[in-house]
Amino acid sequence: MSEKNTCAIILAAGTSSRMGVLKQLLTLDDKSILEHVIDKVLVENFSAVYTVTGHEANRVQSEMNVLDKRHHWITNDDYINGQSTSLKKVLQHIYPEHDSAMIFLGDMPFIKSKTVNLIYSEGTHLYFQQSEPIMIRPKYDGEIGHPVFIGNISENLIEKLEGDSGFRSLKNIFKLKRFIDVEDEGTNFDIDTKEQYRTAIEKFEGW
Repeated sequence: MSEKNTCAIILAAGTSSRMGVLKQLLTLDDKSILEHVIDKVLVENFSAVYTVTGHEANRVQSEMNVLDKRHHWITNDDYINGQSTSLKKVLQHIYPEHDSAMIFLGDMPFIKSKTVNLIYSEGTHLYFQQSEPIMIRPKYDGEIGHPVFIGNISENLIEKLEGDSGFRSLKNIFKLKRFIDVEDEGTNFDIDTKEQYRTAIEKFEGW
């Protein structure tokens, strides 16, 4: 990964309603799901990493052992109104210092480093070619996933983020979008339910 001033964003503010318990703190081996994601992102050469929490934010933050000084916590008090409020909150915080970022979800610990670097590389290449907002996403087995590279962020773009539809709300904001085929099932494997958590435990044992 190059030295470009691109930050990483981890969205982890949800209520875990489908899980029934606070999934950010559920463990895989010796660490929580969220801590696995944070550690994975910090391995990469991002200039800064911002993790957005909301539901039980104090508890989540206090139980994480993150020592890297590039990492920063952002609390979204409006989390109940959807994922886009977390994205809007953190983009307002990082802009204009950062006008490009890679967005990760706090319940997706299985994304490969190779995929992160590929999306970053493709996003950076397009970013330098364009002046309008861009978005790059991986696609595995025909399904669009994460992480998401966004570039040429602006105040106008940030203000357009509304509603509870998460990344679906971005499709009309980013007119220039590219989807990169990858061989990485982790781009679409999130942990929302108890069944998915059981699958994640089995998957992690062979990871």
